[in-house]
Amino acid sequence: MGAHRARWIATSVVAIEASVLLVGLVSDRLLVRAGHADVVSFGGETWVLLLGVASAAVVGFAIVRTEPRHPVGWLFLALSAMILVSGPLEAWIEWGQLARPGSLPATGAVAAVNDATWIPWFVLVALILLLTPTGTYLSPRWRALGRVVVGAGAVAFLLGLLKTDPFESPFQDIENPWAVPVIQPASAWVEYGLVLLVAAGLVASGVSLLLRWRRARGDEKRQLLWLALVVVPLPVFVVAAFVASNAGSSVGTVASTGGFVVLIPIAAGLSITRYHLYDVERILARTTTYVLLSLLLIGTYGLIVWFGARGAQRWSTSPAVAATVGALVVAAIAAPARRAIQELIDRRFNRRRYDAVRLVGAELADERAGRDLAALFRRAFDDPSVAVAYPGARPDTWVTDAGLAPPKMVDWVGVARHGQIVARIGYDPTRTDAEVVSAGARIAAAELDNAGLRAELARRLGDVESSRRRLAEAQRTERRRIERDLHDGAQQQLLALAMELRSAHLSGNDERMRQALSDGATAAQSAVRELRDLANGLHPAALSDGGLPAALDDLARHSPVDLHLEVEVPRLDPALEFTAWLVICESLVNAQKHAHATRVTVEVHQHDCQLRIRIRDDGHGAANPDGPGLRGMRDRVEAAGGTLVIDSPAGAGTSIQAVLPCAS
Repeated sequence: MGAHRARWIATSVVAIEASVLLVGLVSDRLLVRAGHADVVSFGGETWVLLLGVASAAVVGFAIVRTEPRHPVGWLFLALSAMILVSGPLEAWIEWGQLARPGSLPATGAVAAVNDATWIPWFVLVALILLLTPTGTYLSPRWRALGRVVVGAGAVAFLLGLLKTDPFESPFQDIENPWAVPVIQPASAWVEYGLVLLVAAGLVASGVSLLLRWRRARGDEKRQLLWLALVVVPLPVFVVAAFVASNAGSSVGTVASTGGFVVLIPIAAGLSITRYHLYDVERILARTTTYVLLSLLLIGTYGLIVWFGARGAQRWSTSPAVAATVGALVVAAIAAPARRAIQELIDRRFNRRRYDAVRLVGAELADERAGRDLAALFRRAFDDPSVAVAYPGARPDTWVTDAGLAPPKMVDWVGVARHGQIVARIGYDPTRTDAEVVSAGARIAAAELDNAGLRAELARRLGDVESSRRRLAEAQRTERRRIERDLHDGAQQQLLALAMELRSAHLSGNDERMRQALSDGATAAQSAVRELRDLANGLHPAALSDGGLPAALDDLARHSPVDLHLEVEVPRLDPALEFTAWLVICESLVNAQKHAHATRVTVEVHQHDCQLRIRIRDDGHGAANPDGPGLRGMRDRVEAAGGTLVIDSPAGAGTSIQAVLPCAS
C-alpha cells in the first residue's frame, strides 16, 4: 500500500469515527427526549471506553502517518473502531426496540453482534503487545501464539452469535435470530473455553513485551518503559474483567476492561512523546494539537449557538445571527488558539526541544548580519561541540563557513531546503538528541542556506585570488624560460657569429673571410629557426593564419606520439583559439612526458555557443588533478569562463574535457 493511500485511509477512519461519535451523541439526545434517558449509549462508565477510543485513534493515526507499513498503527485504529462501534450498535437497538419499537430492522441481529464485540478488543490488544515496537513477532513461537489468539477469538465471536442465552440488560427481552439451540450447551462451553484461551493469550502477549523490554538496551529499553509498566498489572485487569462480568457488574466490567484497553494506547502515546517509540513524536504532537483545537472550536461554536438560540426565544431574533457570530468568532480565534495549544504541548512533552526552537527562532527574528550560527546552536542545544558544515566544491566534501575542513563529529543531521541538503549540523549524542537538533535546524534552514551561499562565495573569491597568483607566477616562470632560451640559444649563436666575423676581418685572409661568411650564414639561419620556434611556442603562426584546425594539423605533423584529430570548428575569437591551443598542447605534453602515452585523440566541436574540447590518451592514468600542470590548465580555462573536467582512473588513460564559452 502506498504511503499516500495509507494516510488517506487513516484520515478517513478517524473522520468516520468522529462522525459515529457525533451520531451517537445525537441519538442519545433523541432518546432523552423520548423518555429513555436510562438507556443512552454515552453516559456514566462508557466515557472510560471513549477515552480508549480517543487514545487508540490518535496513536494509530500518528503511526500510520509516519510508518504506513507498520501493523501496530492499523491495529490501534482497528481497536478504536471496534470499541466505538458498540455505541451506534446499542443506539440502533435502543431506538428500534425501546424508543420506537419496530422502527428499525434487524435489531435482534444487531444485538447479537453487539453482545460479542468485546472479544476483538482482547485479540487486537494482544496483537499490539506481540508486535510492538518492531512490527514483527519476538520469535516463531510468539507468532504461533498470535495465530492461536486470532483463531480462538474468531471462533469465539462466531459462537457468540449463535448462543441462546439472553442478552445483557436492558436487552434481555430481545430474541437472537441466529440462535441455534441444537448445539447448546456444548457451544457455550466451547465459547467460554476459547474466551479463556484468548484472555490467556492476552496475558502471554504482555509477557512477550516484558521480555522485549528486558532484552533491550539503551534507548530501545526506555522506549518500552511505559508499556512495560502498564503490562505488569495486565493479569489483574483481565481476571477482574471476568469476575465483574460474571457478577453482572457493568461498572466493574468497564473499569477493568478499560484498565488495559485504555491504558495501553495511553502508555504507547507516552512512550512516543518521551522516547520516540515508532519515531512519530512530532506527528503525535501535531495530531493532539489539532484534536484539542477542533474540540475547542466546536465547543465555542456550540456554546455561542446555544446562547443565541436561548436569546432568540427571548428577544425574537433569528438563530442564523448566532450561527454567523459563532462562525466569525471561531475563525478569529483559530490561529492564535492553535499556536497557544501547540506551544503548551511542546512545552509539556518535550521541554528541551521547545526551549531550543524558541531560542533559535528568537535569535533569527533579530535581523543582524554576521550571525554565528554554530555558536547559536551550541547555546540552543546545550552542546559546546556543535559544528556546522556546508557543501564543498566537490561532491561529498564539506567545509565550515571559514572554508576549512569541519571537525570530526560522532553524528550529523542534514538540513534540507527545497529538496537539497544545504548544511549539516554535527552534535554529541550524549548531550543532545537528534530530534532536538532537527527541530532547531528546520527553523534555521533558510539562514543556513544563506550562510552556505556566503561560504561558497567566500570560497570562490579565495579560488579566484589563488588562481590569479598562480597565473602571475606562471607568467613570471614563462618569462624566465624565454629569457633562458634566448640567452642559451639564439643569443649565443649570434655572439659567436659576430666574434668569428670580426676575427676573420682582422686576419686579412680572404679565404678565411669567405669561410667565415659561409659559416655565419648557416649560424644566422639556425638562430632564425630557434627564434621562430620560440615565437611559435608563444603564439604559433599557423594559429594566426589558419585558425585552430591548421595549428592542430601542424602540431600533429611534429608530434612524437600518434595524434588523431577530430576538429570541426570555424575561425573563432583569437583569444578563445589561443586558450584552446594551450589546453591541447599542455594535455599532449602531459600524455607524452608523464603518462607515457602512445596515442592521443583530440576532439574539438562547437555546439550551442560552446567550444567543447576532449583529449584522451592511452597512458597509465592516475593523473593528479591538483598538480601544477593540470591546476594551471584549470585556472586558464576558468579565467576564460569555462569548465574543466579530468577523469584519470589508474591504468585506463586520462580524459580531459574542457568547455569554453564562445560567440554564436
